[in-house]
Amino acid sequence: MMFGPLPTGPPTTSRFEMTAKILAASLLTLLAAAAATAQSDKLHLVNGSVIEKCKVTDYGIRSVRYDRGSGNESVETDRVAKVELGKFKTVYARGLKDAAMMLTLAREQVEAKASVMAQLGLVGAANGFLDEGDPAQAVATLNELAKAFPEGGALPEVYRLKFEYYMGAGSPDAFKVAKKYEQDAIGGAWPDGFAVEAAFFQALSEKSSPADFQRKLKSLVGRARSANPVVAGRANIELAHSMRKTGSVDEARRIYEDIVNKESADDSARAGAYLGLGLIDLEGEGGKEAARKALLMFLRVRLETTDAWPSLQAEALYHASQAARKWQGPEYRYIVGRCRGMLFNDFPNSEWAKLAKSR
Repeated sequence: MMFGPLPTGPPTTSRFEMTAKILAASLLTLLAAAAATAQSDKLHLVNGSVIEKCKVTDYGIRSVRYDRGSGNESVETDRVAKVELGKFKTVYARGLKDAAMMLTLAREQVEAKASVMAQLGLVGAANGFLDEGDPAQAVATLNELAKAFPEGGALPEVYRLKFEYYMGAGSPDAFKVAKKYEQDAIGGAWPDGFAVEAAFFQALSEKSSPADFQRKLKSLVGRARSANPVVAGRANIELAHSMRKTGSVDEARRIYEDIVNKESADDSARAGAYLGLGLIDLEGEGGKEAARKALLMFLRVRLETTDAWPSLQAEALYHASQAARKWQGPEYRYIVGRCRGMLFNDFPNSEWAKLAKSR
């Protein structure tokens, strides 16, 4: 009987061992993917920095807790400009363009005790109702949020959204909301950044002379510089607007340009700066070239500050159409039509849409 040569060298790996190694490698890959998914949230801070690859575990009015790597950390809530959940669009996929559906899905998250996802869903639903021209339902949704999460980190959004709506509508309720915000922030011992924001809202909604208004804003800028840089930027913009309207154009321009060049400025402050610079050119005596420069500034609001307040977006579209008319350059009629179309479609209930329809 003939036998082949005996094998030489190290023993070969058995099929069982090879299968085990493949399964182990697959398991490690799955675990790594799960960990990446679990820590896919982001925290955008008021100083412009971003905490990435984390998992937000608690969103309270005083602190936001999150897991990152193998540790658990926290940051004061007034230092957080925006909470971005990696799974938000998946959880709320059916409600991204339907406020009523988003509200339904958010209520499911409340029932499931997924408090962070539920709070952001309720805020998203309220924003959606405002976009759909249903402020009554938006306010009801915000009240539902406040009742469901009396210590929730999204509570300031209740005041912000109500305040912006009432200010846009020219309602005296804006001041009432700002006053209630301050009372709750101070009485509840919330982080100081919220009380500063409430004081800013009061300054915006309280009737006063230009000199008194500017005095309040200068004081707020100093107070907010460390407590809430976002509010400091926005207060500076309002100060520049007031100065521009009272003839201090050079000083106003300096403030606008400082905000534009500041990397940490939030979208609303930057949008306000673009608007202000555009209005200086549009209202000046520079003729068609100045109108062209103004148009470009107004368009930057639409293109570069997508997270700015809707009221600022609407105002920019209105002024862009006016600047295009004054410029009368190539295809200016097309630009006017596009700007007015976006204004009427995206912000149909804004004061700027109503003003555009009257002209």
